[in-house]
Amino acid sequence: MATEKLYWQDPFLATFEAEGARSGKLGERSSIVLPRTAFYPEGGGQLADTGILTVGGQSVRVTDAQIDEAGDIHHLVDEPVSFEVLEAPVRGSVDTVRRRDHMAQHTAQHMLSRALADVARADTVSARLGATSCTIDVDSRAVSDGTLAEVEDLVNAVIRDDLPVRALYPDAAELATMKLRRTPKVTSGVRIIDIEGFDLTPCGGTHCTRTGQIGSVSISGTEGYKGKLRVSFHAAGRALVDARSKKAVLGALAAELTCGPLDVPAALNKVRGELKSKLDALSTLRGELVELLAERTLAAHPVAAGGTTRIVVVRPKDDLAMLRTLAGRLAARADVVAFCASPDADTGEQLVVVQRGESAAFDAGAWLKATAQKHGGRGGGRAERAEGRLSRGVDLAEVARQSE
Repeated sequence: MATEKLYWQDPFLATFEAEGARSGKLGERSSIVLPRTAFYPEGGGQLADTGILTVGGQSVRVTDAQIDEAGDIHHLVDEPVSFEVLEAPVRGSVDTVRRRDHMAQHTAQHMLSRALADVARADTVSARLGATSCTIDVDSRAVSDGTLAEVEDLVNAVIRDDLPVRALYPDAAELATMKLRRTPKVTSGVRIIDIEGFDLTPCGGTHCTRTGQIGSVSISGTEGYKGKLRVSFHAAGRALVDARSKKAVLGALAAELTCGPLDVPAALNKVRGELKSKLDALSTLRGELVELLAERTLAAHPVAAGGTTRIVVVRPKDDLAMLRTLAGRLAARADVVAFCASPDADTGEQLVVVQRGESAAFDAGAWLKATAQKHGGRGGGRAERAEGRLSRGVDLAEVARQSE
């Protein structure tokens, strides 16, 4: 006989007693199966309850609850309980903080799904109520920020109205007259969650008994997901935690920028402007530096007798952009093959850029690939230009000379 679901009768039920317990197995894990329970098993996007079962003086922690095809609810425990002990009455205690959080998130999801359908014309495809984040996937590619604000406002208005939330068990005739937000997944024993005057949805989860118990709901973000839109949200205590964390970040930014929290955008725009000016100046100086380095280096390397002049430049603390610019400037002389490198401060590997002039007989890509394979590293590119990394300690001048 299927386990009686006490959480359907009273979602706030925290303790209960049961007799006739039996040991079970779900996969490789030990479980206790009871004829009646207040533990909600994972399902419908909602996580399972956790808590304690006390059997014959032995207390075991319920770390998960799952329901099988026969309707038996398995209380998964880390410690097996002997058959003899299970003959004693069982007392269960549900983690009420976790349960009430789940109730609030689930009820909020129903309300958000209704508001998204009514305001944004975006129907819910699926929902997931995780331990730290909750999401709703809707059949829309995008919803504007203004529309999301309207959705959020509508849901919070319904919360302030403190509407009753009831579970209904209609017969077939009653069910046929109901304007449900979605079609039931079962054909018999349908359970409907009725948020009075706002939403009717088939659901087997745990919910608040009044909308005011949720406190508040906030939409925390959206993202595209498999051709649809994923809406993330927080309700009840999670909404407060989210608001506090964002306030702390904003406060820290304001303190760093020596302005008020609401002045942060303007202060950041000022910083961006100043940074752009400095980057522009740096770019100009870098160009001048490269020009001077190139003139000096080229002057020290006249055209080689064979018509191809190899030039090796190793500059500590140069970044990849600088190496690219320098190699390009050196290779502007047609006979040059430029080997420009700089050690990576974090790994010790050498960043390498190789570029040839238009008349130089040299395959930069093939050389770097072969050198990396022989001496350790990675990289490649075209015959005209290549870049990558060589292992710490590789003598770039020596390996460049060996390719002559």
